[in-house]
Formats: sequence, structure tokens, C-alpha cells
Amino acid sequence: MSDCPFCDIAAGKLATSIFLETEHFLCFAPLVQEVPGHTVVASKAHYSSLLDAPPEMGAHLVATCQALAKMFLSTTGSDAFNLLNANGSAAQQSVMHLHVHFLPRRVDGIDAWPSLGSPS
Repeated sequence: MSDCPFCDIAAGKLATSIFLETEHFLCFAPLVQEVPGHTVVASKAHYSSLLDAPPEMGAHLVATCQALAKMFLSTTGSDAFNLLNANGSAAQQSVMHLHVHFLPRRVDGIDAWPSLGSPS
């Protein structure tokens, strides 16, 4: 898809550090790392979000995240991880391409949960 940075990465048009590649997903370094090992897990094919991806992509996504977790847990000293995902503008999805953010964690004092205030 034109004007999609994740499609450009999948096509090799944009350079990045790729940590893991599977048949359906690329795992790469984001422009800004929130924690050491922060990784974007993006589908190789363009889907705007989970809503337009075929259901089997969910299984491929989980398998990819499990492989990434095993890799990071064995090499970084992390003992946990967060997966963060947003679907649609109202949910603060900034790149309209199916992806999750993988955050390796250890006891680090970071609160990765959003503060859900009262609706306006």
C-alpha cells in the first residue's frame, strides 16, 4: 500500500533492524524505543488493523510473539513482556497497519497500562 511505512519496511524500501522474521510477520526496532528491546511486530501483508485481517492472522501473530518472547527472555534477562495494540484512530493507532508493540519487561518501575480517566 502506498504511504504505509510498515509496507515499505516489508518491501525492503525502508531500512530498520529486523530482530525476527516469520512467514507472515516482521519484528523490527521502532524509531523510539520505550524500553530496551521494544519491538514492533507488523504483518508483512497490509491490513489496516485486526478488524480487516483474516482470523488465522491472530494465530500467526501469537506464534510470532511467542518466538520473539523466547528470544528476548533468553538473551536480555527480561522475565516478562507486554503486548500493546491499538485498532483505529480513536484507540490512538498511529500507523494504519496491523501491528503490536512488544515490550520486554523486568521489574523496572514502568507502568505500561493507560490511565483510564472518566469519559468526558
